[in-house]
Amino acid sequence: MTDNLPSVLIISAVNPMHSAGTVAMNFYMALKKAGYDVDFLTKCKVKGHPEFDYIYDLTHWPNYIKYLLEKRRFRRSTAKRKAIPQVGNHVFDYGYENEAPVPVELILSHIRKQYDVVYIVFWSQFISYSTVEAIYNKLHCQIHLRCADNQPVSGGCHFIGDCRRITEGCGFCPGLKESGADDFTRYNTEYRKRVLSVVRPVIYGNTHMQNIYRNTYLLSDYERLETVYPLVDNKHFHVIDKEEARRVLNIPANKKFIMFFGSTILTEERKGMKYLLKALDIVYDILLPEQRQDVLVVIAGRRIKEVKQYVRFDTIDAGFVSLERLPLYYSMSNIYLSPSVDDAGPSMVNQSLSCGTPVVAFGIGTALDMIQGHNTGYCAVLRNAKDFAKGILNIYNSSPDEYNAICQECRHIALEKTTEEAFVKDFQRIYEKYKN
Repeated sequence: MTDNLPSVLIISAVNPMHSAGTVAMNFYMALKKAGYDVDFLTKCKVKGHPEFDYIYDLTHWPNYIKYLLEKRRFRRSTAKRKAIPQVGNHVFDYGYENEAPVPVELILSHIRKQYDVVYIVFWSQFISYSTVEAIYNKLHCQIHLRCADNQPVSGGCHFIGDCRRITEGCGFCPGLKESGADDFTRYNTEYRKRVLSVVRPVIYGNTHMQNIYRNTYLLSDYERLETVYPLVDNKHFHVIDKEEARRVLNIPANKKFIMFFGSTILTEERKGMKYLLKALDIVYDILLPEQRQDVLVVIAGRRIKEVKQYVRFDTIDAGFVSLERLPLYYSMSNIYLSPSVDDAGPSMVNQSLSCGTPVVAFGIGTALDMIQGHNTGYCAVLRNAKDFAKGILNIYNSSPDEYNAICQECRHIALEKTTEEAFVKDFQRIYEKYKN
């Protein structure tokens, strides 16, 4: 390790070997390769990684019982406070901010040495701002919050949808059965405001997220906001010959234009499937009958049947695609569709670009940094299905030379902005900026 590099503890609630959790693993590996002294703490034991510390070993019966008892305790506590979400995208992991999902003392007992930076990636059902404050009081080091959604800067919900209570300090929360001016979301906002004033964490986010944060009650005057780009494993997500990828995936040879989209839960409102389905209908009606026969829509994720039945093009149900096989799906596609209307990412946008496949997305999340202003796809007006269809048709109608140029730019932007080297450079810059 180089002397001027900080020691880092990465904290992540979710398994770093699966789904979105791999983002934290990417951070860990990037820092490790760059020579940092970096440790990893997560909620549950990670198979195959004995070097990672954890709170619960679910393969160990007494530890598993302890985990279940803590979970039961926490659920009862939050239920008594009536912190129960009722509508839309208002999803809460806990009630009052001072009641962390995992006991603060238990987490502190696993922090056994001094660190220069504690880097928190995911904290769903793991920590709260009370945990953040306790860690700071123990270490008095920099705390970096890598925000995957709005939860760290709201009254507790992960995605705010159309709600603008976040600009007023919450209260009167539409996500609760019973709510008033001083409901738990208001309490949480004031609690977090106090913690922010003490801990002064650095809060990461892309351009879209920072635009939201700067208009919130909590962060309107907050100075430690940093715009950062995502980190993608560009070696894993790489360009594969389209014909080869289609052969491996048994894609019918008569299909010339393939559209791909997916999500863990496709029917989640914030994923915008109703806008995508309308856009696909518009495209279908514009194309000639013989052109429609050339088109194939490939869908990945869970609850596919509820979406597939409304797609008029020929479709393939890919099911839940593993991380290992995702590069094949991006590479076999002519275009990746991302209709999310309330999202910090999604990460699939960045993965697709890294595989050289253009993306059509609404102008939110990572699309503002990776697509808008670049020749990597199309940013549609938010919730405008007609404009989303226009983006699809732009790619469909591009000449072979134009399309090849777009694909090359996708990979170029990915390598410019989402590499390990770019992440490490940003991390070190931010650390140095707030070191004193």
